[in-house]
Formats: sequence, C-alpha cells, structure tokens
Amino acid sequence: MSLLNEKLANLANLPPMPMLLMDALQQLNGKQDLTTLVDKISQDPSITVRILRVVNSPFYGVPREIGSLREAIILLGFNRIRDMLTSICLLKMLPTWHKDFDCNPFWHHSMAVAECARYLAIYADENADLAFTAGLLHDIGVIVIVLLFPDEFSQLVKLSPPFNSEDERQLLGFDHMAAGGRAAQHWNLPIAIQTAIEQHTTPPGVDTVKSLSLLIYAANLLITKAEQADNTSLEADTPLCAALTLLNVSTEQAHYCCDNGCRFADLFLVLA
Repeated sequence: MSLLNEKLANLANLPPMPMLLMDALQQLNGKQDLTTLVDKISQDPSITVRILRVVNSPFYGVPREIGSLREAIILLGFNRIRDMLTSICLLKMLPTWHKDFDCNPFWHHSMAVAECARYLAIYADENADLAFTAGLLHDIGVIVIVLLFPDEFSQLVKLSPPFNSEDERQLLGFDHMAAGGRAAQHWNLPIAIQTAIEQHTTPPGVDTVKSLSLLIYAANLLITKAEQADNTSLEADTPLCAALTLLNVSTEQAHYCCDNGCRFADLFLVLA
C-alpha cells in the first residue's frame, strides 16, 4: 500500500456530505425535480432564509421582493438555485472549530473560483453548472486535511500561509489536490469533478485538450492573481494564456469572468 493510501485510509472517518448537497449534486446530470427540491430545502429554515436573502440582493436586481423558494426558483431558474444551495451547504461544512483555519478567505476563494468558472464555461461552450460545482469544490482537499490531520494543518499554516503544495507533500506525503480527489471519489462525486479537483493546479501541456479540469485551472489562477493584487498582464502568464487559448476564451473575457467571480463571492460573504 502506498504512503498516500496509508495516510488517507481514514477517509472513512470523514463526515458524510449533507443530504441536501448530495441531492443537488446528483441532479447535475439528472432529472430536475422542482417540487422535491423545494420540499427538501424547506426542511432547513436557515438555508431557506439564506437563499431568499441572496435572491433579493442588488446582485440579481429583481423588480420585487421574492418571498418563497418556489418563486425564487421560477425567477432565477433551477440551476442557479441549486448553485446557491450547493454553496450554502459547503459553507455549513467548513471546520470553524479549528483555530488555525480561517473560514472567510477559504469561502471567498471557493465562491469566486466557482462563479468565475461558470462564466468561463459559458464562453468556452462547456457545462456551466458542472463548472460552478467543480470550482466550488476544487479546494475540498484543504478541508480534508483540516478534518483528518488537524495538527499537521496547524504546522502548514505556520510554515507558509496560504497553503503551499510542496510543504503539504513534505509533511503529509501528499497535497490537497490528491486529498481532494480521494475525498471526491469517497463521496461518489462525478468523475469529471474528481479529476478537476486533482488537476486544478496542473498547467496545460503539449497534449492538453479543452476540459473541465483545464477550465478550473484557469479560474483558480485568475482568482488567485486577483486576490494577490497581481497587476501583471494576463498575456505575461504563459500557462494561463495557453489554457485560455485552448478554452477559446479571450483575455478580455477572462477579466470579465474574474471580476464577476470576485463580486459574487463578496455578496455571499456578506449575505450567506
């Protein structure tokens, strides 16, 4: 058994994904059942309130106040409400109990990458709903490390915040990409999402083709550059430019995707 397998043998100790989140994920490629989804969401008043708070925010600019989940879904669409549900469920999973895990930056980054990926997917003629979910979950491996290796996570934070993959590999024998991919497999997430999680920091090579993984790589890099206030032109970043070219997305479109991702994340950080 490899070191990675030995280290991650206790994935069985991970808490299960919330049922609402699993239901939402299962409907990515399945039949959309409005009544069932409304009934299930309604069983959790806190999630209902959060969704309605976001729907009624200036971000969406609805002409009147929306007072029910069914009305919100009819107005914004099933897929957009599912995106919100997935986001709120992930927020509820965050290990707020760990003194060294800073929830807000993690949450903001995940949301920004998700929304940036959704816009990139539209320009690249890919599945926008799958892209949003993959972007939202791309750093799930960080949560796995916090949950299963809390002491090692504290050491990592002291070594090089934010998370440095090389430090992860030296201390744990694997990085958060590998941990996230294994967790996604453990939770039976779609294979395309598993692969995107594993490869979200892998730059394009000579044989790379347009894929969900490449899209999440580009979204993650765009948002990271924005978070670090990196003002160098996108054209100067050769791997990112290569990814955008394969996705058939212009640098102007990429800037737009990034700006919308950050704006959406700002909204959720305040309202959710």
